[in-house]
Amino acid sequence: MYHPVQVLRGRHGDERLIGPLPGVQSGAVVAYEFELPSSFEPWPGRTRLERTFVLLDLGVSLANPCWVRNLGPAGQLVNRAQEGRDTWYVDLVSIERHTTVYVVRDLYIDVMVPLDGRHHRLLDLEEFADAVEHGVVAIDQAMDALRRWQRFLDQHLHAGRAPVGAWTDFPPAVIAPLRDLPPFGDPVRV
Repeated sequence: MYHPVQVLRGRHGDERLIGPLPGVQSGAVVAYEFELPSSFEPWPGRTRLERTFVLLDLGVSLANPCWVRNLGPAGQLVNRAQEGRDTWYVDLVSIERHTTVYVVRDLYIDVMVPLDGRHHRLLDLEEFADAVEHGVVAIDQAMDALRRWQRFLDQHLHAGRAPVGAWTDFPPAVIAPLRDLPPFGDPVRV
């Protein structure tokens, strides 16, 4: 069963939020979506409608970005072709719930997870360390965040100590029912 929700998203420590964005909740997963502006070129066969999934129990969000290239406002080109259309981005997040509205804030640490057999790529640990060092992320928040991140890695990327040839549960099976739902309403362009 799906329940309609709204999501506001932003960076940790930044009061500026994007949204509300339309979404649905099913158990411990929230899925929400938004439409990227025309400066984003979608992968062939895809649109600029980006769907993101939030695992509420672990405090991570994940998305398989719909776009291959973006021409930024200053004319800089971001090209994701080498990453591949089946590479997922997973973000460590904090989550606040206000009845049917979720506030999701990025907590710096990310991992890129390709599904073609390449290794994952952990990113932005230095940003997380800087945020802790400068008091943007409190020590108790940091400890909780790192414990949740390790649980995500153990449950979804590598359950055993030794590396194996496949992910444990990635993309997480729990998001499967939400992946192919029709759009959640009129797209919100961000």
